[in-house]
Amino acid sequence: MTYSVQAGETLFTIAKKFSITLDTLFAANPQIENPDLILPGQVINIPIQVEEPAPAPAPPGGGYEKEPGIPGKKPLHVVDVTWDGKGKKGSNVIPKKPTLTIQFDKNVVNDTVWENNRKSISLLSRSKKIPIYITRIRDTVDFSMRNNIFVQPVNPLSPGTAYTLRVSPKLKSKTGVTLGSSTDGYGYSIELRTER
Repeated sequence: MTYSVQAGETLFTIAKKFSITLDTLFAANPQIENPDLILPGQVINIPIQVEEPAPAPAPPGGGYEKEPGIPGKKPLHVVDVTWDGKGKKGSNVIPKKPTLTIQFDKNVVNDTVWENNRKSISLLSRSKKIPIYITRIRDTVDFSMRNNIFVQPVNPLSPGTAYTLRVSPKLKSKTGVTLGSSTDGYGYSIELRTER
């Protein structure tokens, strides 16, 4: 179904209103380039739930009702996964030697959390870990890149093969909020397939 954005609404409040996750709402709206910029009257897609959704988990330090306005207590979310500077636009087909960018909605590269976060990302094929480089641009070098973690396989991937990119629920923002606070403790994963 479609929905017209009302004044003062954010993607978070709309997702809450329809009892869906923010990630589900993002996935249903690939036309939204900047999740922080939605306008009143903008029409977005709302995925229809077949089953009754489970209640959303409360972030550390309070319920979602208190979320906007409590700095450092808002849940951490994965905003998007892109490769080689391009959006996925409904396709999960990646090149054999991609540079994957995992974009979060908070600072995940600060020195206080980097060692933990570097160990929180894996690439798997049939449950076998694939060797990867995990890099960042320090927030002290380019503050605009503080939400991005880059992943690149050490060796070219096999053509036409399925891979899973996983982010542990233990990944943290600079403020100490974990990804598990927004994913019922499951973290995040995306299925990818290399081109043939």
